[in-house]
Amino acid sequence: MLHIGYLNLSSHGTLHQMILSDPFLSEHLRPIKSGSTRRIARGILKGWLDGGLLPLPFAHVLARWQEGICVLAAVQNTGSALVTPGATPLQDIRDLAGTRMLFSCIGSMEYLLAHRLFRECGLALSPDAGPDGIQAEQMAPEMIPDALRFNPSGAIGAAVLEEPSLSAMLEEGSTSELMQCRDLWPEYTGAVLVVRNTEGASRAELLERLAGALINSRPHPDAPDAPRLIPPCRADFLTTGRYLDSEQLSPMIASLL
Repeated sequence: MLHIGYLNLSSHGTLHQMILSDPFLSEHLRPIKSGSTRRIARGILKGWLDGGLLPLPFAHVLARWQEGICVLAAVQNTGSALVTPGATPLQDIRDLAGTRMLFSCIGSMEYLLAHRLFRECGLALSPDAGPDGIQAEQMAPEMIPDALRFNPSGAIGAAVLEEPSLSAMLEEGSTSELMQCRDLWPEYTGAVLVVRNTEGASRAELLERLAGALINSRPHPDAPDAPRLIPPCRADFLTTGRYLDSEQLSPMIASLL
């Protein structure tokens, strides 16, 4: 039985539902809900998790420190975007200085992309940001919409919303889109499912069968538009490290691990 870490996100929940509905997957995979990306990565490093859903850059760093990391699948997101409260679009991104920005998970793909975007604009984004930066705050995804709607002091300057909340709030005029996450990186994907493969040929054969079952599973009939698992966005990502050539992300991810 392989213990697989996942987060309380709609895209990660797809994996959980898929395992529960498939006898072969449920026989070999046990989803373990985690509170953070960092905890999943450290769990794989320390050995109390066999694998987990991680943002692609985290998987790069993990593969440098842990031998035998392989990728079974990637999560195909239905969409997410950086938004600001209210119907009036933000004119200058630097106006977010001194505000809070909400994320479903600190260390998610969306967090890493926002971190890079704001740094390029001269803004610091972190949970410990000073008055001239943007304070990153983790909040349960189901609570973020109401936090944006009821923001009398204006302390919340922005947030990341996933579908279907994103479309619903844009339609009602509660938020304005700042930028689609997929526009921040051409190879944007919600997460990749990584697993340690350190036990020889039988383990490798099992992982290959699991990858096939995960990728070929059909969407749940009650949620046909839910995120699904697909082949990794590129097979050689663990060896090229192209995304981590930037000096902006690599040290930050290493510190989070």
